[in-house]
Amino acid sequence: MMKNKALAACILASGLVFLPSVSEAAPVETDMNMTVDGKAVGLEGFTLNHRLYVPYEIIAGQLGAETDWNEQTGRLTLRLGEKNVTFTRTDDVSTTSATALVVTSGEVLLPVRSTFQQFGYGVYYNPSTRIVQVKKNAEDDLSPSSPNTGMSTEENTTGGSTGNVTENTYGDLLPVTILTDLKPDQTTGMRIEGVVANESYIFTADMDTRELYRIDATTGAATVLTVLPRTGTGMTLDTTGNLYIASGGDEGVIFKINAADLTGEPFDGSRVETFASGVPGANGLAFAQDNTLYVTGGATGNLYAVMAGGQVQTYATGLTAARAEQPIVVNGIAIDTDGAIYTSNTSSGEVNRFVVRTDGTLSAAEVIAQSPLLYGADGLTLGPDGQLYIAANERNAIVKVTMEGQVTDIARNDNTGPLEFPASVSFVRNTLYISNFDLPRGVNNPNSLGIGASIAVVKQ
Repeated sequence: MMKNKALAACILASGLVFLPSVSEAAPVETDMNMTVDGKAVGLEGFTLNHRLYVPYEIIAGQLGAETDWNEQTGRLTLRLGEKNVTFTRTDDVSTTSATALVVTSGEVLLPVRSTFQQFGYGVYYNPSTRIVQVKKNAEDDLSPSSPNTGMSTEENTTGGSTGNVTENTYGDLLPVTILTDLKPDQTTGMRIEGVVANESYIFTADMDTRELYRIDATTGAATVLTVLPRTGTGMTLDTTGNLYIASGGDEGVIFKINAADLTGEPFDGSRVETFASGVPGANGLAFAQDNTLYVTGGATGNLYAVMAGGQVQTYATGLTAARAEQPIVVNGIAIDTDGAIYTSNTSSGEVNRFVVRTDGTLSAAEVIAQSPLLYGADGLTLGPDGQLYIAANERNAIVKVTMEGQVTDIARNDNTGPLEFPASVSFVRNTLYISNFDLPRGVNNPNSLGIGASIAVVKQ
């Protein structure tokens, strides 16, 4: 491993500077750690194009897999029982291929996420601890586990750029509960869209009154912390606990609230900082591992990268609306440990993936899945199993999308709740928090039934 340390030292000594919006051109040592099934693994890892790579011997050892490395062909095969996966050397560091390996200074490096996932493991990154958690059968953590309802199973298959998508539209569903009803005296008339949570609190905002709510994760007690300068939608937290809130419109701004203000008494709105402006249509927010904040532009079709100093870089995704009545094409957003950016297309009912290339340009949209189950795809997030979870607002449903493109409902109901036009989702461990936006649209029309604007919960 010393030769890799020497390589990293040479890179630094050469005076090369890697900007936040541009992927690394060579492996750089990282202080991230890894656990496999809860046990710490000795790791000297590297990041390359925002992906975590480690020597193949480490992964093979954890899997208990046999290996066959052919230096002449640049091919490495891992064998575990009847499962064989072959990886091929690549010189294109911007590739999103799950079977691409990198060779540097004689060291053969494999991408952690995609390698483990191909052997049935879930991979989850905790940005606050910088630990990559790898779990066998982690997908079971959020698989529907309720008793069989006796309903028949119907499968539909639709074509997509990733191949066939199998949709189980009548699978067993997870129970949904209401943590808090923000206005128990009314079932309509309040709109909350964004939601984000940590171990102690859930945060959301009323778009009409601009009130920012802090909700106790244990009791559900809600406190109005402040009144925002403008309407707030998408939300996210950085690794130090600061809260960022998107506020769209033609100008578009990103607000920042310091972590200390989130845990104290209610405060005046003058303490809400403007972190960035010039992000038209600002909606969903997600941080990459290099602390670049990525923002979706809704109906503009844009994706924005906001640097630590508030500078904004605009990327045109090229996506256009499939439904005139629903023009939002870049809505929810999540970023995996490899640096791939996932967004929901509300207009077409699909999930797209993008990569920021090494030259700073954005790749073309890659369709991960497109399905009727994703009708009204809104907020999305990565779960602890490394798969995507999406609020399908017009179906009153929460949908799971695997990286292989399988689309499945994990929760859904009619317009009587508890899901009522679910807009945004946020995971804390195996608990999924959901904001009920409660618009009278799709399955949720009319919305005069049920509980109204509230925070719903799905958990094992």
